[in-house]
Amino acid sequence: MKWIEYIRLAFAEIFYNKMRTFLTLLGIIIGIAAVMIIIFVVHGAEIYIMSELESVLPLDLIEVSGRWDYDRQRMMANVTMEDINYIKNKLGKDIRSITAIYQTDLELNYQGRVYDADIIATLPSFQDFYKMSFSEGHFFTDIDLETRNQVVVLGYEIARELFPEGDALGKKIDIYGPYTVIGVLSESYKSPLVTGGTNDNWAFIPLTNFERYFGIKDRFAVLIRAADRGNIGRTQAKILEALDEKYGLVEGESKFQAFNLSEGIEGISIIKIVLMVLLSGVASITLLVAGIGVMNIMLVIITERTKEIGLRKALGASRGDILIQFIIESIFLCLLGGVLGIVLGYLGSNLALNYAREFINLEVAVPFWSVILSLAFTCGVGLFFGIYPAAKAAKLDPIVALQYE
Repeated sequence: MKWIEYIRLAFAEIFYNKMRTFLTLLGIIIGIAAVMIIIFVVHGAEIYIMSELESVLPLDLIEVSGRWDYDRQRMMANVTMEDINYIKNKLGKDIRSITAIYQTDLELNYQGRVYDADIIATLPSFQDFYKMSFSEGHFFTDIDLETRNQVVVLGYEIARELFPEGDALGKKIDIYGPYTVIGVLSESYKSPLVTGGTNDNWAFIPLTNFERYFGIKDRFAVLIRAADRGNIGRTQAKILEALDEKYGLVEGESKFQAFNLSEGIEGISIIKIVLMVLLSGVASITLLVAGIGVMNIMLVIITERTKEIGLRKALGASRGDILIQFIIESIFLCLLGGVLGIVLGYLGSNLALNYAREFINLEVAVPFWSVILSLAFTCGVGLFFGIYPAAKAAKLDPIVALQYE
């Protein structure tokens, strides 16, 4: 019953003088709203940057290759097709997909029309790495790979140049022999391998055909997508461990090397944290000043209610009862400011989002953890700045308090 009474008294005091309460809480409202908007903007910026990066390259990408022996001027080892299946079976659910690619420049010729294209010789699993969309046809299959079918998938720009009248499917173009067009990428598809790529100007052919024509074997780059981007470092280590288990070490070092894209974008998270800490620190100064204001108003309230405190003590209230009563009032006062600040911060964040949408395609919500953090912070402010006034009230002598004018 005591706690219900404490809460009732807290609400009664808060709403007794509404204007004074509002002015006292104004700093907390503005501070919490500012912190929420800062968190929202920085969080939204990170999401936008990461989504833009992901549209260019998968951020869970790991590239594996043999290490170069500088003493002997040769590769220590090469990842083979057998190794690709070995890694796939060894790591199981740790990897989402694995593929191999060669990249080169070759001329494509159709009835006198020539296009100097960027060629990617790869596996059907390449589709698992990039969200490919087609205006016509499809990507090549495992059967095309195994039977070395001379088929090609054209980027939109190549198809437009070689077949201005359209209808590229089924036509044969000359690369280093006749290749049948089985697919054309859509106009909206952007090159995933070229930063800021325009309409895609890549042509895709089965890897086995490329190796047979150029007389090479197992010199490709190996790309792997980790199942969990958060554990990409652990997955990368497992891949190297699996290859080391199969091929052994050279003077205690692996014959293979690997790197992942997350190593290059860690700076984004660091910048996000630094910005959030610095900007939130500036906004927290407002909360510090507001907290001092809360302490000041609590001291005024205690002075106004000196006789009430004396009467409660005379009727048997202990120091602890008085202490808890005024701490609760301080916390509830700040909590009200926190709630109003969250509402203002939410509205401000939506305004910022609507403004940002005029320039960029962005969908982001106010992080739920920022709401919880704001409420916890306001409770902390109420507790910290309410202890001294509450302790002062608890120490009042009941006889002196009853005689106070």
